[in-house]
This record gives sequence, structure tokens and C-alpha cells, in this order.
Amino acid sequence: MEERDYGYLLSGLGDFSPLLLRRLLGLYGSPSRIFAQRSLPVGPKQQEAFGAVQAEADALLKERDAWEADGIRWIWCEDEAYPRRLKELADSPLGLFVKGNLPPEERPSVGIVGARSCSLYGKNMAERFGGELGEKGISVISGMARGIDGVAQEAALKRGGASFAVLGCGPDICYPPGNRRLYELLEKQGGLISEYRPGAEPLPFHFPMRNRLIAALSDVLLVLEAREKSGSLITVDQALEQGKEVLALPGRVDDALSAGCNRLIRQGAGLLSCCGDIYDALGLAPEGEDEKDGRQRAALRPDLKAVWESIGGEPKHVEEMLEESGLTLGELSLKLLELEGMGYIRQVTPGRYLKA
Repeated sequence: MEERDYGYLLSGLGDFSPLLLRRLLGLYGSPSRIFAQRSLPVGPKQQEAFGAVQAEADALLKERDAWEADGIRWIWCEDEAYPRRLKELADSPLGLFVKGNLPPEERPSVGIVGARSCSLYGKNMAERFGGELGEKGISVISGMARGIDGVAQEAALKRGGASFAVLGCGPDICYPPGNRRLYELLEKQGGLISEYRPGAEPLPFHFPMRNRLIAALSDVLLVLEAREKSGSLITVDQALEQGKEVLALPGRVDDALSAGCNRLIRQGAGLLSCCGDIYDALGLAPEGEDEKDGRQRAALRPDLKAVWESIGGEPKHVEEMLEESGLTLGELSLKLLELEGMGYIRQVTPGRYLKA
């Protein structure tokens, strides 16, 4: 067997943390030398798991070959394809399972995380930022979760971009099941990445572990909505430990879904107001304002621009616009109809409009 094969066998030891495996590599020098030991300086349960892998080595390697024939690649940490961004982690995985592709090394990447039960405001912002980044060719990294994660990733894909999901289960498992369509799109237009073997269930302790990989694969991390005690903040902690810049979307002071983001801003995180903030954090050409908004403003007649700009990040009712604009119902209705026909706004419920 080659060193790569021994590395694969060791990477499947579920009772061994990535950090422990790295320490054993430092102690013995190579995967083959670890594998040659009759016993390791580990606990009884771990020693038992190690012995089982030694006994089943041939079967496990045949299983890997079958997965690779089925389109699930295993990337060893010494392979050229292994992400450079992950090599900086002290507890980087010995290997990754990948369906689709890995994020291109030469492209900037942005992680987007947030609440699963997000508000309409959070959903709209996830669509906006995910879509803009995808259109600009920036890789969007997230966890394919319900809410902010999945919305941002799908928006990036819809705009022709690439997105990559780091999973807390095997790469052959779609979790949550309701994101099946997104799972299939990610395989075609990006990738599904996991340190867990095919068939591994989405166990609770897997998700905090995968969050370090989301942070590591991201050059900048965006937090769009998060409660005071949110799983998204685990990813934030990981990103800060790795020296990454974090940008948080502000929200109303009385909104529980924005409490975590507002606290992050008070503690020194960057404020996310437009895509220009992201480009600045990435060191790209600075943008004075969101590119799309700028083009739209320039293209609108003054009377339409006033109505369009009065519609904010949440749906606005016609009655509110009537009070603010001084227009008659007939005048406002014609302008809204024109804006909707031009693709600048959309009607989300009867009488309520939102920027498209």
C-alpha cells in the first residue's frame, strides 16, 4: 500500500479527532508508521477502533474505490488538489470526500452563514449578497442548511456562480432532505465537501466540527442573521481564531434574529451594508455602493426613482407609500406597475412590494 492508502485508513477512525491524528503523525512521522504500531498512546476505545481498521484494511480500500467509481473522490492532504486554505489549520482533516469540485484556489471565496428560521429581511439579503457574489465570480461557501445558508447558495447558482457546501454528514447524504434540489445543483455548479465518509449520519457533534472548515475555506465570513445564542456564532469564533474578517448584517435593536449580529458589530465586527463592504474586505476594487443599485438608480426617471428608493429591505404596503409620496392611488399604481414590468420591484403579497 502507498502512504495515501494508509492515510485514508487512518482518516476513517471516527474516535480519533483530526487534531489527535495530526499529533500522531508528528510522533511517528508518516501514516504507514502509525499503521504499523501494535498499540498507540490512546484510550481503550480508540485502540479497539484502530485494531478493527488494521484488520479490515483491504475491505475498506475496496470500499473507497467503489465510492470513487460512483463519483465521490477522496482527496488526501498531500494531494495537489487538497485546498491550500485548509492546510493552515492545526486540525485539518487528513482527507476530504468530494462530490463535484473544490473551490478554485485562484478565486476569492466568501462564507455566508445565518439563521435557519430567517426573516423575510434575512432571506432577501441572502439572495442579494449570494447572487451578487455569484455573478462576480466569487465562490460562496456555506453549509447547505435551511434558511440563510441555502438561500444564499441557491442565489449564487441562479446567477451563474459557483457555491460549495461543507456537510456535517457523508457527501452522499442530502441534509436537510428538503434541500434536495440545491444538493443536486451544487454537485453540478460547485461541490459538496465532507470530512466524513459516505453513509455517515448528520450527528449533532459533526456540525460544530464542519464549521471550522467553512471558516477556513472562506476569505471573508458574512453573518446575515443570528440570535444571541446561534450555531452561526460558532463559525464566527472559528473564523476569528483563523484571522479572517467577519462582516455582520445589522438589524432592528428589538429583533431577536438580529441580536447576535448587532452584538458582533458592537464587539468590532465589520458592518455589512452593501457588496462594496465585501469587496473592500477582499482587497478588490472598492465600490462606493452596490453595483446593481447604482446601475438601477442611474437608469430610472426621477419620478420612478423616488418610488423605488422608498421601498426598503422589507415589503412595503401601498398605503405607506401613498402617505409618503403625496401621489394619488392611480398615479402610484401606474408607477408601481411600470417598476414591476421593468424588473425593479416585485409584489410579494397583495398590495406589498419589495425591491427585486
